[in-house]
Amino acid sequence: MLVVGTFEYSLELEQALAELERDVISRSKILVVSMDTEPNTFNQFVRRPNDLLYKGIEVGIACATAFSVVGTSVGFALTWGPIIWGLGSALAGFVTGFGIYYLFKKRNYRRLPKNLPEITVIIQCPDVRSREVMGIMWKYRALTVGRVSEPD
Repeated sequence: MLVVGTFEYSLELEQALAELERDVISRSKILVVSMDTEPNTFNQFVRRPNDLLYKGIEVGIACATAFSVVGTSVGFALTWGPIIWGLGSALAGFVTGFGIYYLFKKRNYRRLPKNLPEITVIIQCPDVRSREVMGIMWKYRALTVGRVSEPD
């Protein structure tokens, strides 16, 4: 009988493996496989569209454009002229837009749980012990547990 379970990498996984090795199954009958969450990309410099910094820069540039239009228009009436006021207001707009976006989104990103890779545990055991092995896996918060009969 093969018993297969998936866990998030945590202390509960380590406790389950320790209890299985101590009481039920020998270490040679347990296989632990770490699963990848994302495939490696060939070009790691390409940013994902949902990247916090990438979108923050987009919002900052949009605010810089709006602020520079207003600053240039007002600069025609002020002493330093439209170029200096346009550049200064563009810088102020970028800092304002990026800062507000980054602060609000960073607060929301901290609340999301970090995706940890899943661990698959495969245990070879006699039919009599399979219920006990599955119980230990459920006790230590396995995500999924299944049984497979070995072919004769």
